[in-house]
Amino acid sequence: MNKGRTFLAFKNSVIAGFVTLLNFPIQFINRFFMIRYLGITYLGLTSLYANIIGVLSLADLGIGTAIVFMLYKPLGEQDVEKVSVLMKYYRNIYRCIALIILVLGICVIPFLKFFIGKSIDYPHVYLLFIIYLLGAVSSYFFSYNQSLLYADQRNNIVSWINLIVNYIMLTIQIMTVLFFKDPLLYAILFVFSNFITNIFLSIYVRKNYSIKLTKKSLDKSEKKLLLQNVIGNGFLRISGVIVTGTDSILLSAFAGIIQVGIYANYVTIVNVIQRFMIQVIGAITGSIGNFITNKNSRDGKILFYNLQFINFILVNIACLGIYFLINDVVLLWIGKKYILCNLNVFLIAISFYFMNYRMLGWNFVSVYGLSRYMKIFSINEIIANVALSLIFLVVFKLKLTGILLGNIFSTLFTVMWQDPYIIFKKGFHTTTKKYFKRYIYNLFILGLEFIVIGFLAVLSEKLLTDPITRLIIMGIIIIIVGSVMPISFYLKTSEFRYLLTLIKKIKGDFN
Repeated sequence: MNKGRTFLAFKNSVIAGFVTLLNFPIQFINRFFMIRYLGITYLGLTSLYANIIGVLSLADLGIGTAIVFMLYKPLGEQDVEKVSVLMKYYRNIYRCIALIILVLGICVIPFLKFFIGKSIDYPHVYLLFIIYLLGAVSSYFFSYNQSLLYADQRNNIVSWINLIVNYIMLTIQIMTVLFFKDPLLYAILFVFSNFITNIFLSIYVRKNYSIKLTKKSLDKSEKKLLLQNVIGNGFLRISGVIVTGTDSILLSAFAGIIQVGIYANYVTIVNVIQRFMIQVIGAITGSIGNFITNKNSRDGKILFYNLQFINFILVNIACLGIYFLINDVVLLWIGKKYILCNLNVFLIAISFYFMNYRMLGWNFVSVYGLSRYMKIFSINEIIANVALSLIFLVVFKLKLTGILLGNIFSTLFTVMWQDPYIIFKKGFHTTTKKYFKRYIYNLFILGLEFIVIGFLAVLSEKLLTDPITRLIIMGIIIIIVGSVMPISFYLKTSEFRYLLTLIKKIKGDFN
């Protein structure tokens, strides 16, 4: 990576991570007031509705990712005409998608009672769903402008605008809960935040990019490439939603809305961590896109291993933090009665690890334009996840434990090995032998860390009586062990040398 690209990627990563952390406290404060004044049933309903809307949103078929892939080259060449054509396609397609989601959502309304259950007596359940549906539909207007900024490595603009809007809207939500205790007004403020963010981003894009109205269209080869990537990304998106987006739907049907609400608190914390990782790792996607236009497949493979090492350090620390800290966070946040058992917490942490270890691979699939090869693998993941989840839920009656086991095993049996197979065969034109050696090696390191930190956790419970002090101390221990141990195992590798070189480059850019 050259100096400018290195610094820009680092700048995006730092800003994205910092903004995500700034969003963290206001979301937790907001959720505290929501549970206290609107109840756990409301939380369960809104979590269920968010999952249903997520399934309906499959209509976008990964078009955004495909457009970003095609924007790299014209942005790099400052081809205003081609960028304008792509943005026109994106805008028109998303308007159609918004209409499709609205129609599908209306069709779902008569069937809500099968997911909610007859025992739930909560006012305005149908009107609440309509609000969530309209919020999802509105989010597709102007959202195409975000893709332009991501492709141009201007992630920091999206992060800052999103932060400001979130703080304003969430503050208003808290005031609404305190003074009116109106679940409908709260929902309106929540679901339309994305729409407001997109409006401000659109204003920024119009002022800073020379996007113009054009009657030109893509040529046949470009349309074919776009269609191939849209289909591939569509299957990836479908599998992602089936694996993670249907959890609340299945849990509601087999365990009840209250269980959905309790699990939703953990999902909130995990999502904050995941957004942080996605922002940090995803911030370099544009850099990868620029890199592969000027390098060969061997250089791309080397870059993948180097970045995978950084990704492993991050996901490893996050996994450890989830298992050893999340129950303490929930206890201090909303109380003991909302805590899950240690087994389920462990499964949440492991599921997070397996899912997000693949995160960097998603970026390489995107920027290498490999989505068209992912169709059959995505179908395999869908079938495995649904089948395994239903077996654990219906046959073994495991409820939340069954949902989590279904997610973990479906990942291990399918995309855990299928994703790297496509990346290495079609992108790097080589085998995955080294990749899986690293995979097992990293799992071994993670296992050692669990043992070391587990011993220190038991010791801290005996020595530290104050829960806040113990939480802080354990957090520091997890960051130190989770960073130092992987680095110590990689000291003599090219990955570690890359990390040192990257740090020196970033330091030099600042100087």
